[in-house]
Parts: sequence; C-alpha cells; structure tokens
Amino acid sequence: MLAALVAAVPILAAVAAAPAWSAPKPEKNAPPKQVPVAPDTKTNPDAFRYFVVGSTIHAIQDSIGDGEYFAARRLFEAGYFDSSIAVFQDFTMRHPRNLRVSEAIEHILLIRQNREPGDEALKTYAQTMALQDTGLADSAAAMARGALARYPSTRIRYHFQYYLALAARDKGDHAAAIQYALFVADSTSKSRLAPYALKLAGDETIAMGQDPAKALRMFQALLERYPDSPLAPPVRAQVLEIRKKLQL
Repeated sequence: MLAALVAAVPILAAVAAAPAWSAPKPEKNAPPKQVPVAPDTKTNPDAFRYFVVGSTIHAIQDSIGDGEYFAARRLFEAGYFDSSIAVFQDFTMRHPRNLRVSEAIEHILLIRQNREPGDEALKTYAQTMALQDTGLADSAAAMARGALARYPSTRIRYHFQYYLALAARDKGDHAAAIQYALFVADSTSKSRLAPYALKLAGDETIAMGQDPAKALRMFQALLERYPDSPLAPPVRAQVLEIRKKLQL
C-alpha cells in the first residue's frame, strides 16, 4: 500500500497544478437542446425495441437506480398498473446500465399484454409475486392454483402455469413441473413463455430419469419453433450431447 501511495504522488501533484476547469458558456441565440422522448408503448407495438436497444448500448453492470425499480415493483404488486408502467419506463430510460433493466421491460410487457376489464386476474398474479418475494412460496403457489380455477380463460393463465411449473421444479416434483410446463409450451398458447417452458419440460424429463429421447423431442421443438430465442444456443448443445448418448 505504501508503494502505491508513493507512486500516486506525481499524479496528485499534476492534478493540483492543472488549471481549474469551467463549463463552456452557452452560445447566444442557440436553439434549445432536444431531449429524447420515449415512445408511447400503448399505441406503438414496436416501441419496446427502443427500450431493448437502449438497454444494450452499454454493458449492464451497475445497481444505480434500484430504488426506482423497487418503487415500480411495489406499485405493480399493489395493483397500480398504470403508475407502475410509468415508473418502470422512467427507470429504464434513466438507468440503461442497471442490472434490472430486463426485468423492468418484462414487467411492462406483462402489464400491457394482460390487461382485462377489472384486471382481477392480473391483480392476483401481482399478489402471487408479492408472496413469492416475501418467501411465502407455498402461499404463492396456492394463490396461483386458485387463480387458474377462478379465471381459466384469462390472458395471464400461462404465467400462472409457468410459475407453478417453477414451484414444482423447486420442490423436486418433476412430473408436476412437466405437466404445467407443457400447458405453456403448447403451440396454441402463443405465450412468450413457451420456449422457456419447453426448456423446463426437457430438463425435468432428464432429471426424472425418463427416456432422453422425450427430452430431445422437446428441445428440438424449441429450436424449430423459436430459432432466435436466447435459449437456442445452450439447447443446441444439449441436443448434440443427447444424440451422442443415444448413439452409444
């Protein structure tokens, strides 16, 4: 440490001797600076490309702005969806390098794509997430099952099913995890969670000790239906590994 301090002395001396910096004076009659405005995600279906691209310009590496993210999350869990979207969007624009940007975008998409009259099912899903966040996983799973019974045709039913698949996986109930995951992965669901559900079902099939050919079919379906999914590269590696084992 002493050597580092000695080495730093010339640098500190140079900084101290440097002339003080002053901000440049604005030009007279200069036009006002244009501040970019986020697109309206409600009227423009492609607007989220703006957020996704903006969040990947810099390496996502810091936690500055976490307070805003959690404020938006609390609004979401309380059922104040419009206010939650506004705060999530502001957080995403102000802190594009934050580690939680992708989660914020996911929440915005979740709300936008699952609004229904009264938002009762969406509110129940938000409450389920609130229970999960506080460590009450069993209560969260019970609420999710109750929601599927009360709202069997709700838009957000696939999110409830995927949550129950994850909950079953975490408990080691491979059969239940596969069952719920395949509901989500069905080609008629058109759910954004479908590729993740296929991956989960395949992984659980292997964990259950079943015929690896079954998992192979699920992984191949993922690659055929969602070739551009971020899951595609690791799944291709799994497919190659399973094929090698089946040839032995």
